[in-house]
Formats: sequence, structure tokens, C-alpha cells
Amino acid sequence: MSLRVTNLSVSGSGSEEREILRDVSFEAETCAITLVVGRSGSGKSTLLRAMAGLAPPSGGNVTFDERPLWDGDRPNRELLLRTALTFQFPEHQLFAGTVKGEFDYSLRPYRLSAEAKAERMTSALESQGLPASIPSSSPFQLSGGQKRRVSLATTMATGTPWLFLDEPSAGLDGRALGRFTAELTQWKRSCGIVLATHDLDAFLPIADRVVVLREGEVAAVVAAEELAAQPELLLASGVGLPESMQAAAALRHAGVLVPKGALTPERVAEAIANNLRGAPVDEPISMPSTTATRRDSASSGQHLRSTIYRIDAKRKWLVYTLVSIGIIVQTGWIGLVAVLPFAFACWTALTSVDRKRLIRLCKPLAWFMAFAVAFSGIRFGWPLGFSLESAVETFRRLFAFFEITAFGLVFTLSTSTADMKSGLERGLRPLRRIGFPVEVLALSASLVLRFIPLILEEADRFGTIAKSRGKRGTKPGQIHLLDLPVFVVPLLTSLFQAVEDLIVALEMKGFLQPERFRSVPRHVLGSGRNVRQERMVVWAGTSMFVILLLIRAVKEVAL
Repeated sequence: MSLRVTNLSVSGSGSEEREILRDVSFEAETCAITLVVGRSGSGKSTLLRAMAGLAPPSGGNVTFDERPLWDGDRPNRELLLRTALTFQFPEHQLFAGTVKGEFDYSLRPYRLSAEAKAERMTSALESQGLPASIPSSSPFQLSGGQKRRVSLATTMATGTPWLFLDEPSAGLDGRALGRFTAELTQWKRSCGIVLATHDLDAFLPIADRVVVLREGEVAAVVAAEELAAQPELLLASGVGLPESMQAAAALRHAGVLVPKGALTPERVAEAIANNLRGAPVDEPISMPSTTATRRDSASSGQHLRSTIYRIDAKRKWLVYTLVSIGIIVQTGWIGLVAVLPFAFACWTALTSVDRKRLIRLCKPLAWFMAFAVAFSGIRFGWPLGFSLESAVETFRRLFAFFEITAFGLVFTLSTSTADMKSGLERGLRPLRRIGFPVEVLALSASLVLRFIPLILEEADRFGTIAKSRGKRGTKPGQIHLLDLPVFVVPLLTSLFQAVEDLIVALEMKGFLQPERFRSVPRHVLGSGRNVRQERMVVWAGTSMFVILLLIRAVKEVAL
């Protein structure tokens, strides 16, 4: 079964988003391991998701035996059943009450008999070295290593002809990684494997072909051994050289002839032994200088952001508080409309990615407002009626809440949790003298504001996992009703864990200690600050507050 990627392009969620992949073309062979390498942000994960039917292409397609995977914005479900995708840290996607339940869910789309399911489960568990009694165990009571092996076993039990792995070595120690690479060489006898990774030392020795990505485009498609003779491909793509190639280069510099195919410690040791015996070896290869390449890679990875990201969090708190109070005191539409230009200016100051995230976060609230407004206008009785006045008043009240929430999200998207807490603590520092719990308030406010974007990020991640395991063939962004268990349970577990990790991280960094903010060095407040621009932002927020108060005062006088 052949797999071919032809002129594949994938864009972000909005029309302004840059293309993540551009005209990517290559062919992966069955019964072979194809590596996808590139620096962070080059599009490796997006490529795997497009090949697994999770990221719709904006151009080109993926074909299996000349059959296109994508038909418009929906993937072909029959072809989806021929692929399996594992994500980074696959143990986080477990949700069922028992290990057997995990296998039942993964094998459900294949409509196998009970006997066939039991046989595949037993075989997969044995291949991972797991005990025969584990199917009745809860996956949440297993160790981290056992969870990962269970997750991999559920993937292998599907028996798909194509296996896609996204950074599978993340979190593995040396012994586990060695066993995993040995398993891959066994698995490729029955399926084709496409593996996205940064760990070339582990996977390059067992790979058959390497696809090098650079800024969303294919920089090269070469055999694994040929890549060792062309290190400039890795350097130009910002990947850097694996330790095996660096060691070989150091030996060549010392006068030891090392062949180009020496990608493992064993091969390098053999080359050294041959060199001592005077045996002939391949011509050594030259290593280009990495300084300029690394500089280019570093500069290409820099993202310029507007002033809103560099403003001191204390000033942001001040502006947000003033504008929110101004909105709350409004009793009519004039003030709510007057604040819209300021809101638009804040929205445009965000990056394109954060603007789209803001819109996505506001959509559920907008739908809630629409439902509440429609329901509030209904006059029950006979005949059924509708009060436009009540609906408009409900809309006005909810719109004020919507504006305050939107400003809070702008604040959250442009400020880290630690900076939010630091800024609020410094702003409320005088209240410590009267025993006010400044630290508790600052931490609580920061976590509340930060929790909403966190929910969106985790929901996107587990929604993708649910679609991958369920093989429903739904449109992007949609979750099938039957996939809710695999979506909700890991999502809640991840959110609880994320909050716990965040609190622990703040404690370790000293952000829960009052003395940390008694004297805050300037470098803690962030580099690249422009005091003049910060003062202009504060002036704009204060002016908006005064305008809103004047609008309220004029209305009171008029009444």
C-alpha cells in the first residue's frame, strides 16, 4: 500500500493565518521507517495530522493507493481506518475504567468479533511486556511507563497498514528508548511508519528515508545514510547535528577516518578499530561551519510582537480595572458603544494567532447571549408572546459582561500567569500594611484569568485525540457524540493536573512568597519595555474610564 503526499498545503484556522505547510510532496514506502525532521514550528506535527485525517489541507492531498484521503473538508473514513496516530505522551489520552475498555474503544471502528478483539488485545499486551491480568485494571492506577505501553498496545492492536508517531521518544529513558526502537524495527515488517522526531540519535540508525522540513517546506528527501554525508541539510534547516554525527566529525578532525554511514556508537567504534588496523574506509566527509546557520535559525524563530505584550502587568491591571468599572456603571447603550473603539484597538494589538484564539473563546459566550436574549423575551401564556423591550434590556446587561470578559481575555492572552500575579501584587503592595491577603488575591485572580485559555488549548488537544481514536470522519472542530467519553474525562484530568502543576511551579519559583515582590528588579518586569508607550496605554485607559463616567453622569443629569 503506497502513501503519497502531493503538493500538500495546510493553513491555520483563519484567513490571515500563515500557511503551516506549503507544497509538501514526498512518498513513504510500506515496510519502511520514514523520519520527518525539522526544528520546532517547521510543521512536523501538522503534516502527521493531515496524513491522519485531522488537519484539512488548503491545497494538495494525501493518497493511499492513488485514493485521496481528503474529499473537501472531510476525510475518507475507509482510509482513516488504515492509519493510526500516536501523539506526544500517549498515556495522557487514556479515559476508560479498565484497560480492556481502552482496547474496546480503539477496536470499535473495525467491527471485529469478540474473539478477534480478545486475540488482538492479548497479542498487543504481550508485545509490550504487560501481564495477562492487566485488562481488568484501571489505567489510572498504573505507573507512567505502564500507561504508555498500554496506549501503544491499543494503537498496535488496530493492525493498521500505516502508523504515524509524533515525538514518540518524549519522556522515555535510555532503556525504554532502546526497547522502543527495537520494537519499531519489528513493526515495520508489517506496516509503514512515518515518525516525526527531534531525536535523530535514536531513530536515524533505524530509518530508511528522511524528510527534512524547513519553515513548512520540504528541504530534502534523502535516504538515511545519505543524510550523514550531507550534514548541511540538517544545519540549514535549523535541526542541528545529532551527537553521533558530531562525534564522527570530532574524530575526523583528530585524523580518524570515519565512514559516512557511521550513525551508531557501534559503527563509530568499528571505524576506530579499522583505522587502528589500517583497514580502508570510505572517504571522510567535510563538516560545514554551524555558526552562521545557527544564527539564521535563531533569527528565523524570533517572533516580533506588539507593545501590548511588553507592557508592565501592573499597568495592564490598572487599565483593565478602570475600563471594567467604567463599563459596570453604565445604564445605557451610549457608554457600551463608546468603549468599542478602545476594544478594537486592543484586539488589533494582538498577534494574528491570539486574535483568532480570542474570537474562538468569545464564540461560546456569544451563543449563550443569543440564547438568553431570545429566552428572556418570551412571554408565556396564551397566546405566546415576545417582549422586545425585555430582550433588548437583557442584551444590554449581557453585552456589558461580554465586553469585560473580552478585555480580560486580551489581558490574559498577552500576559503570562507569573507576570499577572507579579503585577497585581506590586499594585496592591500598600494593602499589606493593613493585613490584606494580597498574595492570595493575586494568585486567585491570575489563575481565574488564565484558566479560560487553558481550557481552550486542552479542549483542542483532546478533541483531536478523540477524533483520531474514534475514526468518525467528522469535520474539523466537531466532536461526535459517541466520542465524548474519550474527550471529557482526559480533559478534566488534564485541567486539574495543569492547575496543580502551575501552583507547584509558582511555589518553586518563589511567586507565592511575599518577600519576592518587596523589591522587583527591572529585568524581572521584562525586556524591551517602552515606558513612553506604556504611559500612553495607561493614559488611553484612564481617558476611557473618565469618558464612561462622564457618559453615566450626563445620563443621570438628563434623567
